[in-house]
Amino acid sequence: MRTLPRLTRQKRRSFMKRGINADTASFPIDRGPLSPYNHAVSGEWRSLVARLLWEQEVAGSNPVSPKRNGDLVVSDTSAYISLYRRFRPQRFSEVVGQEEIVRTLQNAVIANEVAHAYLFAGERGIGKTSIARILARAVNCLNPQGGEPCNNCTNCKTILASRSLDILEIDGASNRGIDHIRRLREEVNFAPTDLKTKVYIIDEVHMLTNEAFNALLKTLEEPPPHVVFIFATTQPHKVPRTIVSRCQAFDFRKIPSEKIAARLAEIALGEEITISKDALHLLARKANGGMRDAIVMLEQAVSFKSGEITTEALLEMLGLVGHEVHALTLKAIETGDRTTVLETIDSLVERGKDLEVFLDDLVGNLRDRLVHGGDTKRRDIKLCRGLLDIKQQLYRSLDRRILLEIGLLTLMDVPGSHPQPPLLEKAPVSTGKKSDQNASTPLLEGKSVRQAAPEAVSHPKEEASPNAGAKATSPIGESHSETPATPEPVIATEADNFTGRWKKMIEEIERKRIAIAAFLLGGTARLSGNKVTIAFHSEHNFHKESLEKSENLQYLAGMVHRHLGDQFNVDIEFDDGVVRKPSPRKKLLEKAQLVCQTFNGKIVKEG
Repeated sequence: MRTLPRLTRQKRRSFMKRGINADTASFPIDRGPLSPYNHAVSGEWRSLVARLLWEQEVAGSNPVSPKRNGDLVVSDTSAYISLYRRFRPQRFSEVVGQEEIVRTLQNAVIANEVAHAYLFAGERGIGKTSIARILARAVNCLNPQGGEPCNNCTNCKTILASRSLDILEIDGASNRGIDHIRRLREEVNFAPTDLKTKVYIIDEVHMLTNEAFNALLKTLEEPPPHVVFIFATTQPHKVPRTIVSRCQAFDFRKIPSEKIAARLAEIALGEEITISKDALHLLARKANGGMRDAIVMLEQAVSFKSGEITTEALLEMLGLVGHEVHALTLKAIETGDRTTVLETIDSLVERGKDLEVFLDDLVGNLRDRLVHGGDTKRRDIKLCRGLLDIKQQLYRSLDRRILLEIGLLTLMDVPGSHPQPPLLEKAPVSTGKKSDQNASTPLLEGKSVRQAAPEAVSHPKEEASPNAGAKATSPIGESHSETPATPEPVIATEADNFTGRWKKMIEEIERKRIAIAAFLLGGTARLSGNKVTIAFHSEHNFHKESLEKSENLQYLAGMVHRHLGDQFNVDIEFDDGVVRKPSPRKKLLEKAQLVCQTFNGKIVKEG
């Protein structure tokens, strides 16, 4: 016998009304046989359950206790359930957009070859958890039909009502520690209570710690025959490879907008919602491949607009603008109409529109234009890249309006209707031999080019003699004894052009990514054809490896395309022939030593 702590005044009065002495009220707790599992795990749990039932009995709210006169019965039948929960798929045939995965799982259920572990990876709201629940019912169904759960047998009804102790849904974000996995490892050894198979559904499994993953390895590799693990994650790259290799992995893809629109039409028909066809397609596009997001937006639109839901109402609800505003803005940017651009941004801000979403829609319109082709492909690519750069800055800006205005006005001066000329441009074709020779000579090759190029542009390792240069550049059929022509000064101008653009690019990188700029200053830039080579001395291994990281290399390639041209590629290599540039500290030390020698002083302390 165990006596509970003293009760509150309200419960004490309830006891007294029923003729119960609250001071001596007690109840027995049956702990069962004192096995290690019952003593360590279920003892505390049974105590908590018994206390909960006792308090419910005292309050008169225990569902299994007889109802007394005057007891207040609370019903949850009036609780509102969201649309995405009411229309969650209950059978494999109701899943939209994941046909290959559904077919594989159905065949496994039919052949009774269900794997012991599955990994479902994909974006949010595309059916991972829904398919996991359907699979849990299918493997436990007493009357499966073509791999589908019947949803009518005792097991299916128990699972649908969330009353089964053998179907456990675990949140990986809040049960991520090694202690949780140890407890799970002990529980999987026990046979199912009322079903054929125990199913553990772990959502957001990538949130588990490394220690938890390691503790799960052995159990996942050789689990008991009555256990199935289903892992769901939106970031599969964070799941260790040792876990992935022990699972059947399925990559869920985004649902096409046409299928989302068709599903929304079915829901609208079932709920008697009046919505236009264009509005359905707008919701499907803005959902970005997620069915749950689309259904939530439909439900929000029902609350926002009474009567028929139109495209205009959705634009107002979602903070969007119509296609005509996008077309007008792009035309103003291309034609240099600053007044229209500023007035459009001012109107967006006054109406409370999201400027970042507006930029996304502009990029989407440019992308559609590129897909359908046209004569403005090169201009559209430059304009799209400029808008993406503005969006990247807009995310971190405190005053988005000013930044967007300045960014679009700056963009109107460079790309668009005034694209930058190509860096390497051949001279006009003429009958003169000298013109042909200059047109075939690549930039930064030849002796005169090396003499004219500034220090920032490196020298090639081997210098060709004038005769060799003449042989290399002479047209076919021309006599080798002919005196080679001296390169025109325009080549040196092109070298200066490359150097100027390279320095300008370095200055811009210093303002945004100073670390990358520091790495670039440690190397030497070369231009050969359509390839920009950044050469480092072998002692600058850290600089080279840092720039070769995928994120830094992608950023550097984008900056090269922006400042030099789309036709140029970036290559990073070692070259012992490159003069090793001294570090700023070493330069400062040399200057200090020179001052000491001049004034007969000495260095007291180095900072």
